[in-house]
Amino acid sequence: MKYMLIITFFYFLSLPAHSQPKPVRTGWHSFTIQWITFNKNNPGSVYIKEIGKDEYSVEGEQKDPKSHDNVSIKGTILNQGSTLKFNGKIVSKISFINGGQPCEFNGLSIFKASGKRKYWRLQQMLNCDGETTDYIDIFF
Repeated sequence: MKYMLIITFFYFLSLPAHSQPKPVRTGWHSFTIQWITFNKNNPGSVYIKEIGKDEYSVEGEQKDPKSHDNVSIKGTILNQGSTLKFNGKIVSKISFINGGQPCEFNGLSIFKASGKRKYWRLQQMLNCDGETTDYIDIFF
């Protein structure tokens, strides 16, 4: 009997949790790429709007008025808790990266929040130049 209780206990511990993802807050969110915000308080913004169950549209940008460096995003996200599946277009143009030419990503990408971070970070971090790491974040 004792072994049966122990086996049952470990069986229930091994079952995956089936909790619903928390809804994404609709409205305005900060949006950044580190090349514009590094040591600055100049976040961009995106607007998130619910369009279905756990589905949202997202659109916005961040611009540096002096250098004209920028990043923009437009598409849809599917909320999966700490992970957002993004489908759409992300374009960054940073004067000192990729020869100053735009870097464009189209299609499916993943944003993920980990640990105690207060943002989802784009997981496809390699810039079009094949060398530079971009940190593109959407804040909760």
